[in-house]
Amino acid sequence: MKRAVKAVVRAVKAVVRAAIRIAVVILTSPAKVFDLVFGWLGWPPKKLRLHIAVLRSPAGALLSDPNVLMPSINLLKQVLKDRCNVNVLPYSSGNKNEIDNWAQILPDVAPPSALKVRCDLGALWDEGGKAGDYFAGHTAGWVGSFIPISLAFPITIFIVEEVEDKRGCAVPVLTDYATMEADKIIANDISTLAHEVAHRCNLWHFDRKNNLLYKDNSRTPPYWLMWWQRNFLRSSRHVTYLF
Repeated sequence: MKRAVKAVVRAVKAVVRAAIRIAVVILTSPAKVFDLVFGWLGWPPKKLRLHIAVLRSPAGALLSDPNVLMPSINLLKQVLKDRCNVNVLPYSSGNKNEIDNWAQILPDVAPPSALKVRCDLGALWDEGGKAGDYFAGHTAGWVGSFIPISLAFPITIFIVEEVEDKRGCAVPVLTDYATMEADKIIANDISTLAHEVAHRCNLWHFDRKNNLLYKDNSRTPPYWLMWWQRNFLRSSRHVTYLF
Protein backbone atom coordinates (compact mmCIF):
# COMPACT_ATOMS: atom_id res chain seq x y z
CA MET A 1 0.00 0.00 0.00
CA LYS A 2 2.79 2.40 0.95
CA ARG A 3 4.58 1.66 -2.33
CA ALA A 4 1.41 2.38 -4.32
CA VAL A 5 0.90 5.69 -2.51
CA LYS A 6 4.50 6.72 -3.28
CA ALA A 7 4.01 5.85 -6.95
CA VAL A 8 0.88 7.99 -7.11
CA VAL A 9 2.65 10.89 -5.40
CA ARG A 10 5.54 10.68 -7.90
CA ALA A 11 3.09 10.66 -10.82
CA VAL A 12 1.22 13.68 -9.45
CA LYS A 13 4.49 15.55 -8.95
CA ALA A 14 5.46 14.81 -12.56
CA VAL A 15 2.14 16.23 -13.79
CA VAL A 16 2.63 19.36 -11.69
CA ARG A 17 6.18 19.78 -13.02
CA ALA A 18 4.93 19.44 -16.59
CA ALA A 19 2.14 21.96 -15.98
CA ILE A 20 4.62 24.47 -14.58
CA ARG A 21 6.88 24.08 -17.64
CA ILE A 22 3.92 24.57 -19.97
CA ALA A 23 2.93 27.69 -18.03
CA VAL A 24 6.50 29.00 -18.36
CA VAL A 25 6.38 28.46 -22.12
CA ILE A 26 3.07 30.32 -22.38
CA LEU A 27 4.21 33.20 -20.18
CA THR A 28 7.52 33.66 -21.97
CA SER A 29 6.18 33.16 -25.51
CA PRO A 30 5.47 36.88 -26.19
CA ALA A 31 9.16 37.62 -25.71
CA LYS A 32 10.08 34.83 -28.14
CA VAL A 33 7.90 35.89 -31.07
CA PHE A 34 10.56 38.04 -32.70
CA ASP A 35 13.11 35.22 -32.93
CA LEU A 36 10.51 32.70 -34.08
CA VAL A 37 8.83 34.81 -36.75
CA PHE A 38 11.37 37.47 -37.70
CA GLY A 39 14.64 35.68 -36.98
CA TRP A 40 15.48 35.65 -40.68
CA LEU A 41 16.02 39.43 -40.41
CA GLY A 42 19.06 38.89 -38.20
CA TRP A 43 20.21 37.07 -35.11
CA PRO A 44 21.42 39.29 -32.24
CA PRO A 45 23.55 37.38 -29.71
CA LYS A 46 21.74 35.30 -27.11
CA LYS A 47 22.79 32.98 -24.28
CA LEU A 48 22.16 29.40 -23.22
CA ARG A 49 23.19 28.06 -19.82
CA LEU A 50 24.27 24.43 -19.49
CA HIS A 51 24.83 22.12 -16.54
CA ILE A 52 26.03 18.52 -16.80
CA ALA A 53 25.39 16.06 -13.97
CA VAL A 54 27.28 12.77 -13.97
CA LEU A 55 25.37 10.02 -12.22
CA ARG A 56 26.92 7.63 -9.76
CA SER A 57 26.21 3.89 -9.78
CA PRO A 58 27.02 1.47 -6.93
CA ALA A 59 30.37 0.91 -8.69
CA GLY A 60 31.20 4.63 -8.72
CA ALA A 61 30.90 7.67 -10.99
CA LEU A 62 29.95 6.86 -14.58
CA LEU A 63 32.69 9.24 -15.76
CA SER A 64 35.75 9.14 -13.54
CA ASP A 65 37.21 12.14 -15.39
CA PRO A 66 34.61 14.75 -16.47
CA ASN A 67 37.26 16.34 -18.70
CA VAL A 68 36.28 13.81 -21.38
CA LEU A 69 33.20 16.02 -21.82
CA MET A 70 35.18 19.03 -23.05
CA PRO A 71 35.35 18.03 -26.76
CA SER A 72 31.54 17.69 -26.75
CA ILE A 73 31.13 21.00 -24.91
CA ASN A 74 33.48 22.79 -27.31
CA LEU A 75 31.63 21.44 -30.35
CA LEU A 76 28.30 22.53 -28.84
CA LYS A 77 29.66 26.04 -28.24
CA GLN A 78 31.06 26.28 -31.75
CA VAL A 79 27.93 25.02 -33.55
CA LEU A 80 25.45 27.18 -31.64
CA LYS A 81 27.64 30.26 -31.97
CA ASP A 82 28.34 29.78 -35.68
CA ARG A 83 24.83 28.69 -36.68
CA CYS A 84 22.60 30.65 -34.27
CA ASN A 85 24.72 33.36 -32.63
CA VAL A 86 24.00 31.73 -29.27
CA ASN A 87 26.73 31.76 -26.65
CA VAL A 88 26.71 28.57 -24.56
CA LEU A 89 27.80 29.30 -20.98
CA PRO A 90 28.20 27.12 -17.89
CA TYR A 91 25.52 27.42 -15.24
CA SER A 92 28.15 27.54 -12.51
CA SER A 93 31.17 29.83 -12.25
CA GLY A 94 34.18 30.61 -10.11
CA ASN A 95 35.73 27.15 -10.00
CA LYS A 96 39.48 26.76 -10.46
CA ASN A 97 39.13 24.06 -13.11
CA GLU A 98 37.02 24.97 -16.14
CA ILE A 99 35.27 21.61 -16.29
CA ASP A 100 33.96 22.11 -12.75
CA ASN A 101 31.91 25.06 -14.00
CA TRP A 102 30.28 22.81 -16.58
CA ALA A 103 29.92 19.47 -14.86
CA GLN A 104 29.61 17.82 -11.47
CA ILE A 105 29.65 14.22 -10.31
CA LEU A 106 26.55 13.71 -8.17
CA PRO A 107 27.41 12.52 -4.65
CA ASP A 108 24.56 10.05 -4.18
CA VAL A 109 24.04 6.70 -5.89
CA ALA A 110 21.24 7.06 -8.45
CA PRO A 111 18.28 4.65 -8.46
CA PRO A 112 18.48 1.89 -11.10
CA SER A 113 15.66 3.46 -13.13
CA ALA A 114 17.69 6.67 -13.48
CA LEU A 115 20.86 4.82 -14.46
CA LYS A 116 19.15 2.93 -17.29
CA VAL A 117 16.52 5.08 -18.98
CA ARG A 118 14.24 4.88 -21.97
CA CYS A 119 13.32 7.32 -24.71
CA ASP A 120 10.19 8.51 -26.54
CA LEU A 121 7.05 7.25 -24.75
CA GLY A 122 9.21 5.28 -22.33
CA ALA A 123 10.89 8.51 -21.23
CA LEU A 124 7.50 10.04 -20.48
CA TRP A 125 6.67 7.02 -18.35
CA ASP A 126 10.05 7.27 -16.58
CA GLU A 127 9.38 10.96 -15.87
CA GLY A 128 6.42 9.92 -13.72
CA GLY A 129 8.45 7.41 -11.74
CA LYS A 130 11.59 7.19 -9.62
CA ALA A 131 13.85 8.28 -12.48
CA GLY A 132 11.90 11.49 -13.12
CA ASP A 133 11.76 12.22 -9.41
CA TYR A 134 15.53 11.82 -9.16
CA PHE A 135 16.25 13.96 -12.22
CA ALA A 136 13.87 16.67 -11.02
CA GLY A 137 15.73 16.86 -7.72
CA HIS A 138 19.03 17.48 -9.52
CA THR A 139 17.91 19.77 -12.38
CA ALA A 140 19.76 23.09 -12.33
CA GLY A 141 17.82 26.30 -11.83
CA TRP A 142 14.92 24.86 -9.82
CA VAL A 143 14.12 24.46 -6.11
CA GLY A 144 12.22 21.33 -5.22
CA SER A 145 11.74 20.88 -8.98
CA PHE A 146 8.75 23.25 -8.85
CA ILE A 147 10.12 26.77 -8.28
CA PRO A 148 12.43 28.34 -10.89
CA ILE A 149 15.33 30.25 -9.35
CA SER A 150 17.01 31.16 -12.64
CA LEU A 151 15.37 33.06 -15.47
CA ALA A 152 17.99 31.53 -17.73
CA PHE A 153 16.12 28.21 -17.47
CA PRO A 154 19.37 26.24 -17.86
CA ILE A 155 19.50 22.85 -19.54
CA THR A 156 20.75 19.96 -17.44
CA ILE A 157 22.33 16.96 -19.15
CA PHE A 158 22.36 13.79 -17.07
CA ILE A 159 25.11 11.31 -17.91
CA VAL A 160 23.52 7.89 -17.41
CA GLU A 161 24.63 4.30 -17.77
CA GLU A 162 22.29 3.42 -20.62
CA VAL A 163 19.68 5.04 -22.87
CA GLU A 164 17.64 2.20 -24.35
CA ASP A 165 18.29 1.89 -28.11
CA LYS A 166 19.65 5.48 -28.22
CA ARG A 167 22.69 7.55 -27.38
CA GLY A 168 20.70 10.29 -25.70
CA CYS A 169 17.15 11.45 -25.17
CA ALA A 170 15.16 14.61 -24.42
CA VAL A 171 11.47 14.90 -23.53
CA PRO A 172 10.08 17.91 -25.45
CA VAL A 173 8.75 20.91 -23.46
CA LEU A 174 7.83 19.02 -20.28
CA THR A 175 11.29 18.90 -18.67
CA ASP A 176 14.48 20.97 -18.52
CA TYR A 177 16.88 18.05 -18.95
CA ALA A 178 18.14 15.45 -21.38
CA THR A 179 20.05 12.20 -20.88
CA MET A 180 23.21 10.86 -22.52
CA GLU A 181 24.97 7.51 -22.33
CA ALA A 182 28.36 7.61 -20.61
CA ASP A 183 30.02 4.98 -22.82
CA LYS A 184 29.28 6.98 -25.96
CA ILE A 185 31.06 10.02 -24.50
CA ILE A 186 34.06 7.91 -23.60
CA ALA A 187 34.03 6.59 -27.17
CA ASN A 188 34.45 10.20 -28.36
CA ASP A 189 30.95 10.64 -29.78
CA ILE A 190 31.19 14.43 -29.59
CA SER A 191 28.13 15.52 -31.58
CA THR A 192 25.45 13.87 -29.39
CA LEU A 193 25.59 16.58 -26.72
CA ALA A 194 24.82 19.34 -29.24
CA HIS A 195 22.15 17.12 -30.82
CA GLU A 196 20.36 16.59 -27.48
CA VAL A 197 20.62 20.26 -26.51
CA ALA A 198 18.98 21.11 -29.84
CA HIS A 199 16.18 18.64 -29.08
CA ARG A 200 15.77 20.31 -25.69
CA CYS A 201 15.39 23.62 -27.58
CA ASN A 202 12.34 22.56 -29.65
CA LEU A 203 14.03 20.88 -32.63
CA TRP A 204 13.15 17.49 -34.10
CA HIS A 205 15.03 15.13 -36.42
CA PHE A 206 15.96 16.31 -39.90
CA ASP A 207 16.84 13.81 -42.64
CA ARG A 208 20.11 15.23 -43.91
CA LYS A 209 23.42 13.77 -42.73
CA ASN A 210 25.27 17.06 -42.39
CA ASN A 211 22.48 18.52 -40.23
CA LEU A 212 22.92 18.57 -36.44
CA LEU A 213 19.49 16.95 -36.07
CA TYR A 214 20.22 13.90 -38.21
CA LYS A 215 18.81 10.91 -36.36
CA ASP A 216 22.00 9.04 -35.46
CA ASN A 217 25.69 9.63 -34.85
CA SER A 218 26.60 9.08 -38.49
CA ARG A 219 25.80 12.81 -38.88
CA THR A 220 28.72 14.66 -40.41
CA PRO A 221 30.28 18.13 -40.08
CA PRO A 222 29.63 20.99 -40.44
CA TYR A 223 26.40 20.18 -38.50
CA TRP A 224 24.19 22.66 -40.35
CA LEU A 225 20.90 24.05 -39.11
CA MET A 226 18.23 25.30 -41.51
CA TRP A 227 17.09 28.92 -41.03
CA TRP A 228 13.81 27.79 -39.48
CA GLN A 229 15.66 25.43 -37.12
CA ARG A 230 17.72 28.40 -35.94
CA ASN A 231 14.55 30.40 -35.30
CA PHE A 232 12.97 27.59 -33.31
CA LEU A 233 16.11 27.07 -31.25
CA ARG A 234 16.50 30.76 -30.50
CA SER A 235 12.85 30.99 -29.44
CA SER A 236 13.29 28.27 -26.79
CA ARG A 237 12.82 29.27 -23.15
CA HIS A 238 16.39 28.07 -22.57
CA VAL A 239 17.83 30.74 -24.89
CA THR A 240 17.72 34.29 -23.55
CA TYR A 241 19.10 37.76 -24.23
CA LEU A 242 19.79 38.78 -20.63
CA PHE A 243 20.68 35.74 -18.54
